[in-house]
Amino acid sequence: MKIDGVSKELQEKVKQMLNDAKPEDKAQAIYDAADMIVTAKNEKLIKEITEQSAKAAYDAEYRKTLNLPNLSQKEKDFYEKFKDIKQAVTAQQIDIIPNEIIDRTLDNVKKASNIMKLINFAPANVKKWLVASKTGAAAWGDLTGPITGELSATFTSLNTELHKMTVFLVIPKAIKDLALPFVDKYFTAILSEAVQDGLVQGYLDGDGKNAPIGIMRQIETTNSDGTNKAKTVLTNITKFSPKGLAAVRKTLSNKGLRTVGTLYLICNPNDEAEFVDPALYGEALTGGYRNTSFMPIEKIVDANVPLGKAIITIEKAYVMGMSSVHMKTYEETKAMDDADVIIGKVYANGRALDDDTAVVFDVTKLEEYVLPVTQVTTPTP
Repeated sequence: MKIDGVSKELQEKVKQMLNDAKPEDKAQAIYDAADMIVTAKNEKLIKEITEQSAKAAYDAEYRKTLNLPNLSQKEKDFYEKFKDIKQAVTAQQIDIIPNEIIDRTLDNVKKASNIMKLINFAPANVKKWLVASKTGAAAWGDLTGPITGELSATFTSLNTELHKMTVFLVIPKAIKDLALPFVDKYFTAILSEAVQDGLVQGYLDGDGKNAPIGIMRQIETTNSDGTNKAKTVLTNITKFSPKGLAAVRKTLSNKGLRTVGTLYLICNPNDEAEFVDPALYGEALTGGYRNTSFMPIEKIVDANVPLGKAIITIEKAYVMGMSSVHMKTYEETKAMDDADVIIGKVYANGRALDDDTAVVFDVTKLEEYVLPVTQVTTPTP
């Protein structure tokens, strides 16, 4: 569990508590640390939702503005178990989150992450999803003549239950006691936050063995340990000019079979400041700065991208599925009165349509844009 995003004082307190714990008390110490961290990180969300619930109880018009979902019976049954999660969810009985909750969670993730909008998500109730890269050709001819056009497609089955990631969730008592739509609002919010980083990591650089195949990896080529090989990092991308991006666009077009529109450049925040922005923006003759690219390039900045590398890709050329989330209590700890820790096993998978949907390059090779200077010679009379 990450402890960033909380105060330095709390981080040190948690570290000291874990270091001081005796071996027989380690599980309880982990439990207490998780409770402290998640409660601190979600303090604002908990306060917001409890206040909304209190106001909505007597203000029907205000409740309408919250756009709370109409929960299905399955969802209601699932959340009712939160009234006594120690009894409802045990090591012997694993409960599965209803598909509607998974779909809403993914909607939250897509809204919160610019990277997720590049992905084509399979519905939550689908365990296998077809990944298709298709081409087409058409030909004019006589009505009764032979068929001269061809359509072809390559289909691959994506098993969305192949890999799993673990997320830790703390459900405070203050939330469990609210009306079920507000429990849902909190639960989907913290679940989406918990899975977002994992999904982004899987999309970018999943190893294909214990995770999805990331766009920085080759689809069909593997290492001796079963992980997918990393793509070659190109070193010849230095400018965002027509010539500088020609090779990239040819690759993304999949040998001319795919139209390339907006390019999405994914990079680390440090590399954005040091290399990407100086190459992408330049001084304008009229003052200020302008985007110097001849075609649409949208930056997406994410800390999961390794320093020194960047990716240029296109949207909706990657398929990801999250088929189910299994929940159970943290087996090694005793329950506390004010909160319960549960573990979510998220079953998911993903891969690009083909290896040409993304190009990985050495971002340090980008050259700073220099405004062209034209020297005008005034003839002597």
